[in-house]
Amino acid sequence: MKFVHRTHKGNIREINEDFYYVPYENGNLFILADGMGGHLAGETASRMAVETVVEELSGEFKTSDELVTKIKEAVKIANEVVYKKSLEDLNLRGMGTTISIGYIYQGKFYYTNVGDSRIYKIAEEIEQVTKDDSFVNYLVEIGEITEEEAKQHPKKNVITRAIGTAEDLNAEVKNFDLATGEILMCSDGLSNMVSNEEILEVLKNSEMKNWGDNLLSKALDAGGMDNITFIIIEIE
Repeated sequence: MKFVHRTHKGNIREINEDFYYVPYENGNLFILADGMGGHLAGETASRMAVETVVEELSGEFKTSDELVTKIKEAVKIANEVVYKKSLEDLNLRGMGTTISIGYIYQGKFYYTNVGDSRIYKIAEEIEQVTKDDSFVNYLVEIGEITEEEAKQHPKKNVITRAIGTAEDLNAEVKNFDLATGEILMCSDGLSNMVSNEEILEVLKNSEMKNWGDNLLSKALDAGGMDNITFIIIEIE
């Protein structure tokens, strides 16, 4: 297993409110968070959430059921930590963050997602395996708008669930079998700027050592309207 990762504040934002975690060479845990709440608040929320999950998932797991339980607990605890901090500090009031967590265990990729950061599975095609917790995705699901209309909707960045914005939060953990190909975790600073087809083209038509710079350049060249963070895991 190999992986590449990048983060950048983009062309517009003054600070980078994204935060992420990748393991040492033989680790299994990957996390990405996109904070919200303005100066300091979003940055604080994403960092606190990621650091909390890393701490909660730092042990060994005897079974897949134990792992799934611990991921759910980690999300719940991260939510409590961020929510409590937002109540204690007026400067951080209303802060929150998305979070995407991936864990490789016994030939499977276990994952959960809160907000609109995404996880994709990539082989010959690219498939989004997470569901956005967003207002426009809700409109798509009830048939009010199409997926194409959602991409240009004025409220496409409004999310319906986030870490730290409510007292309690429950996460669902899913998994898929690992197969030759890639797994992409990214904030919407990438997915809003670079199409699925362009992502697939970069991964299929360039060497892995160039993936990070090539994808980042595409997001910046397309406008770089938000912070950009992504992790690409190659499964051999």
